[in-house]
Amino acid sequence: MYRRRVLALCGLAIIGAGCQGETADTETVTPVRSPVVSETDTGPPPAVTVTDAAVMPGVVVPGTDSITVQPADGQFIVLTTTIRGSGVDRTAFSLRFDGSTYSPETFRNGLYRDGEWGRQFTETGGPLVFNLPETGSASDTQLSWPGGKWTPPEAVRDRLQIPLPSFDITLGGPEQVTEPAKPTLSITVTNTGDTAGRYVIALNRTGPRVAYAPVGRFDGKLKPEETAVITHDGKTPYVDDTEPREVIYRLRAPKDYNDATHRIKPVDEETATES
Repeated sequence: MYRRRVLALCGLAIIGAGCQGETADTETVTPVRSPVVSETDTGPPPAVTVTDAAVMPGVVVPGTDSITVQPADGQFIVLTTTIRGSGVDRTAFSLRFDGSTYSPETFRNGLYRDGEWGRQFTETGGPLVFNLPETGSASDTQLSWPGGKWTPPEAVRDRLQIPLPSFDITLGGPEQVTEPAKPTLSITVTNTGDTAGRYVIALNRTGPRVAYAPVGRFDGKLKPEETAVITHDGKTPYVDDTEPREVIYRLRAPKDYNDATHRIKPVDEETATES
C-alpha cells in the first residue's frame, strides 16, 4: 500500500510542501526551512483499473495434479484488475453489496485460468473474488480501496440481484477407437433456468500413462433454454501396452450441475476384424 510523506510541523501551519511562518502585523510571508523527519513517499496513489467483471456459480482452482470447481455459497463476482504505481494489497479491497461489506476470498493455490496454474492477485493486479449472497439489492454495490472506488456496470448489478440459473451438462464421445484415430469429446451445456447466466466447468484426464492431468477450464454465458456444445480433441489410448489401455475424462461442475465421466478404450485387432 502506498505511504504518505511524513513532515515535521513548523510554526502554526503547514502550507504546500514546506513550513511557512506569517508575522502578526503584516501580510509578508517569510519562508522557514523545515527539518525533514523522514521521507517515505513512493509517488502518487496507485491507479486501479477493473478490466472485467463476471458473476459466476464457482471458480476453477488447481489441486495437486488436477483442477476442480470451487462453488460459491451464493454467487461469486470475479473482478480482473490491473494496477499501475505503488501496489495495493489484496486485503485493502472491499465490496459493498446489499448493505454489507465483503472482503476478497482467499484460495490457497490461486485460480486456474487460461492454462496458468495458480493465478494470484499481485502488486500489479489480478483476480479479486467476492463470495456474495445468492440475491440482494445491488443499488449500493461498489468496489473500494484506499484512494479509489469503482461501480460495476448496470448489467452486472442486475445479474447480482437475481439467482443464477441452473445448467444441464453432459460429456460425450466414442467409447472405443481404432489406431491411429483420435477421439473427439463433446461437452453439451444447456441453460435450464429462467434467466441468462454463466456456467463454469473443469475437465481432467486420467491415462494413458498419466495418473491425473488437467485438460481445461470452460465457461460461457447462455440465455434461457440456450445450448452450447464444446468440442475437444482427446488423447488416443494407443500409447503402449501399459495396462489399463484407456483414457478417462472427468468433468467437474459446481453445485447441483452434472458431474460426468467418460471412458475411451482401444479396439483390438480381433474385435475390429469381427465387426
